[in-house]
Amino acid sequence: MAEDPGAQALEGNPHIRRVLVYDARGPLGSLSWIRRIRAARYDWIVDFLGTPRSAILTAGSGAAVKAGPAHVSHRWAYNHPLVQSETTHYGALEKIRVLAQLGVPSEGADFMPKLYFFDKEIAAKNMVGLVPASRRITRQWPPESFVQLGKLLHARGCGVLVFWGPGERRLAQTVAHGIGEGASAAPETKTLKEAAALMAQCRLVVTNCNGPKHIAVALGVPTVTIHGSSDPVSWNPPDSRHLAVRLDNLFCIGCGLNRCPYHLECMTGLSPERVFEASSSLLGRTAEPVS
Repeated sequence: MAEDPGAQALEGNPHIRRVLVYDARGPLGSLSWIRRIRAARYDWIVDFLGTPRSAILTAGSGAAVKAGPAHVSHRWAYNHPLVQSETTHYGALEKIRVLAQLGVPSEGADFMPKLYFFDKEIAAKNMVGLVPASRRITRQWPPESFVQLGKLLHARGCGVLVFWGPGERRLAQTVAHGIGEGASAAPETKTLKEAAALMAQCRLVVTNCNGPKHIAVALGVPTVTIHGSSDPVSWNPPDSRHLAVRLDNLFCIGCGLNRCPYHLECMTGLSPERVFEASSSLLGRTAEPVS
């Protein structure tokens, strides 16, 4: 079960028999879904989301196994509370590890996200994608820093494509215009599949800690992610194709806050040259596409 537009990411997945696209508009929305879930007579419900709404759906499911996070206040909904590891792991890996508590073996499991949108691999171009937006101010590297990075990438011979989502067009256009020659804002995309098709053509994606970064990872596109308040161990896969860059010497780095009580030094103090260095190291590992 997933909501749109996230449910689009499950399209074509050969390991999924059915996708339930959740939409509970109206006062009886959740009740109708509980009836629908009970009628399906599921054996197990595993609630990875762990919100009050998903907990209610789980509690009312009638399933023999109702599993969900043990650390939430509404853990009463689960007869199999799942305890998180004491050691921090990459989020996708942690979701697999907790299944061991239900008897599902997790050792050696492939934990990397994947998308199954395309019938055949899309050839990459000599293009670097930039994703300058994030919903949290403590995860927003300044637009002018993205501009300077884009200029360095263009001088290296790369084209630059600036990605954007709803409400972010002006930011993308500002960054692309600031970079100038060789840069452009991505065209409007109406679905995740359309956005992914553009991102799959990139040799590299440089991004804040945000949702599009995970699309790139799932497509197998190398990434450089800029971290401030967020923990790269949780959000960045332990894979040499995916680098995290941050100012580790700051006493408040990785604070987890959505608003900065200081002067946002973790974002404003991170130089474009430092991010360019990480980007160049990944670009150097892949052959430049033949035009």
